[in-house]
Amino acid sequence: MKRRVLVLLITVAMLLAFGGMAEATVANKQIKVNYNNVKIYTNGKLISLSADQEPFILNGVTFVPLRAAGLALNSTVNWEGTTKTIYITDGTAKANSDFAAQLAQKNQEIADLKKQVIELQAKLDEDLSDLEDDLLDDFDELEDVDIDDIKLDGDEDEVEVEVEVDLDDYEDEWADLSDSDIEDWLDDLVDYIQDELTDDTVIEGMICSTDDDELVEFYKEGDDRLEVDFNDEDFRDRASGVEDSLMDETFEIDDLEFTVFYINYDDEEVKVKFEAEDSDCAAQWEDLSEDTIEDDQEDIGEDIADEFEDEDVTVETVRLYFFDEDDNLLDSYRYYVD
Repeated sequence: MKRRVLVLLITVAMLLAFGGMAEATVANKQIKVNYNNVKIYTNGKLISLSADQEPFILNGVTFVPLRAAGLALNSTVNWEGTTKTIYITDGTAKANSDFAAQLAQKNQEIADLKKQVIELQAKLDEDLSDLEDDLLDDFDELEDVDIDDIKLDGDEDEVEVEVEVDLDDYEDEWADLSDSDIEDWLDDLVDYIQDELTDDTVIEGMICSTDDDELVEFYKEGDDRLEVDFNDEDFRDRASGVEDSLMDETFEIDDLEFTVFYINYDDEEVKVKFEAEDSDCAAQWEDLSEDTIEDDQEDIGEDIADEFEDEDVTVETVRLYFFDEDDNLLDSYRYYVD
């Protein structure tokens, strides 16, 4: 056992060993201590100490430098020389204090973000209100039908549109509309909204009567094609039976398949739009001869005209539009029945 005799002038150590009084006596005392290579472990981890911090044994009591003990216990020890005072800050308390400060900061950041969201939503609501006024100024008529109101709801990512018409006053004028009249007006309306918001804004909406009859539904996602569904059969004669039967029918140009996604009969003219079913339609189309394309288009136009005439619907021309897999127009063709 390693033994050394050390004369120490102790103030703080003696107070810790023999203290407990409200006021301690300051004195000098000669003592003998034993050094026995004492080690300190905390949670299985050895605490590294310098030579002047080595623990010693006095009268069967092991003395450890307070700063070393504080390090082992994850506490901070500070000595105030002026008042001869030791301040110990528990590590857990400090960690809790730091965590509380961080939590308070995060809560403030969240509160600030919520405030910004509320302010941005208020600004957007104001912008949409202004946009509603502009739309009513520029789109107050659909051919001979007066638009009663246009309402917007949503944000720059997605907007819901509700268009109201008063069919009590404009029932006859609505009956005179063609699908293309309504579709063209909606195309302009939707483009205007996207120009004011963003090109990627998703727009979903309807045209309804002031009596809550849903007449037309429409949808457009970003720069995709406008989709329009007509539900106003009770208000317009659209040769709907033939149109419904041809919708989603498939026709071929050579070996390329095309499906009807839009068809409209108006004033003895049928307008039909086809979308490609082949993923590489654009490339294959380039390899087709003009004669093959024209012959097949003529056959398709004749077949569609026959469908209408079989139902005693007079058709003078059939206009065909063919789109590739990316909604790009490949070609158009006009078929004359006579």
